[in-house]
Amino acid sequence: MRYFLDGFDPKTWKPFSTLAGFEMRGRPNIVTIISCIVVAIVIGDFSPAHAIEGCDLAPHLSGQAQHAAQKDRAIQLYLQAIEACPGFIRPYELLGNLYRTGGDQAKAIGYFTQAAELGTNNYKLYYLLADILYAAQDLDQAHRHLAKSLSIRNDYPEALALKAKIEAAVDREGPQILIFEPSTPRGLSMVQLHGDLTVRGRATDKSGIAWVKVNHQEAPCDGDGNFLKDIQVQLGANTILVEAADRSGNQSRLSIAVERKPSDLPPAGAVRFADFYGKSHAVVIGINRYEKVPALEFAVEDAKAVQKWIEATGFDHVTTILDKEATQRRILSDLFQYLPQKVRSNDRLLFYFAGHGETEDLPGGGKRGYILPVDADPTDLAGTAISMEQLRSLSSLIPARHILYAMDSCYSGLGLSRSTGSSAVAAGFLKKVGLLRAVQIVTAGGKGELAQERAGQGLFTGFFLKALEGAADLNRDNVVTGTELGAYLRPAVSDASNQAQTPLFGRLEGEGEFLFFTGK
Repeated sequence: MRYFLDGFDPKTWKPFSTLAGFEMRGRPNIVTIISCIVVAIVIGDFSPAHAIEGCDLAPHLSGQAQHAAQKDRAIQLYLQAIEACPGFIRPYELLGNLYRTGGDQAKAIGYFTQAAELGTNNYKLYYLLADILYAAQDLDQAHRHLAKSLSIRNDYPEALALKAKIEAAVDREGPQILIFEPSTPRGLSMVQLHGDLTVRGRATDKSGIAWVKVNHQEAPCDGDGNFLKDIQVQLGANTILVEAADRSGNQSRLSIAVERKPSDLPPAGAVRFADFYGKSHAVVIGINRYEKVPALEFAVEDAKAVQKWIEATGFDHVTTILDKEATQRRILSDLFQYLPQKVRSNDRLLFYFAGHGETEDLPGGGKRGYILPVDADPTDLAGTAISMEQLRSLSSLIPARHILYAMDSCYSGLGLSRSTGSSAVAAGFLKKVGLLRAVQIVTAGGKGELAQERAGQGLFTGFFLKALEGAADLNRDNVVTGTELGAYLRPAVSDASNQAQTPLFGRLEGEGEFLFFTGK
């Protein structure tokens, strides 16, 4: 559902009878009374607060805020909704709009930006955020958010008018550079224990990005300005220089001080989990009984089987979300709020999803892939599903060394940006790729294919678990890399399904490898 913001006034509200679509005249009958009570419960005024909590409570609080008579009370309720479910997007949108109409542009920018980071598909919000930033003369960020608005609705008149204004402004400043990794304090200095260092960030400019360089080496940069470069650092003090230029010739630079200290890595040949990772995190989702799309039979059991395997192999933090709990707001809450707070730069993260996937053809060409939460509406994928763009933005927020998306669902529009790399063939190579940043993905199949379910289990998940138990360990080093996983699953699942289902595999970022350890 898209939430349209214009014209919202928290001081205006109507009685429950009017909200229900009728007005009470004379003595109300029993049907009228019951109808009013039902509507009141939905809105939340008569709902006992102790009966619901978390992400189930947040919509009630947000509904109450919309009908609060006083602005301060509305703000309080919106903040309570955000606290109850930080991943629920609507209160950020409405609270930001409340501050916007009240003239507090700084707070409006803050809450609108949080909604944008959570992956809202509300094109009006991106436009309003861009409009405020334009008024504040932050043309680079205004351009970035306006481009997002137009990517959702390319004929939105207000956004097109603002686009003309931004493009007409003379660009005299270099790109804005934001560094995601290495994760540094404000002083932009850090301690590094390994020789391989991933530099990852985003450069934005209203004129577009011409190039990004890290230590004078060109860094690959996508259409949104996200860049990544793996470099070597020497023992002692190092200075990492990030430079960017826009298409108007303006340049910017940012320096990071890095001190590399000796590490305690063992000699080549001895490969240990502790050499690569601190903590291991996983989010496991399985959905059988959808609200608006056909049910599945074995997705929940598949998710439980994966949960059992990863818990048995030493994952530290496993969040499992099944069936009715797997709403869009619950999933977004765990992904965009819990994980960025808990995951550290030397951790690994596995995201496993068993359920429906969908592909949408974009108006300007290309495709966008989605996974469907339990409450997804196939007629409004942009508003109710979770897109690959959202998952990619999640990767920017999480500093984990390695992230793997394993999807037992079929869709395309993955936006894979790099080759699949090569399999680890020696301990020295394994240590190199094991220390480099990697965001990899494997799905059960592509657009138009159906994920097969056989013998009480999804075909993809069955082979996925076999792979992790060692079947994909192509060089028998007791480690299954992300590339080995993909190399095993594609032919195995395709052959077993008589080519009706062929997994897709690739990487979204980095040259490293997600590692599963199979040795006892």
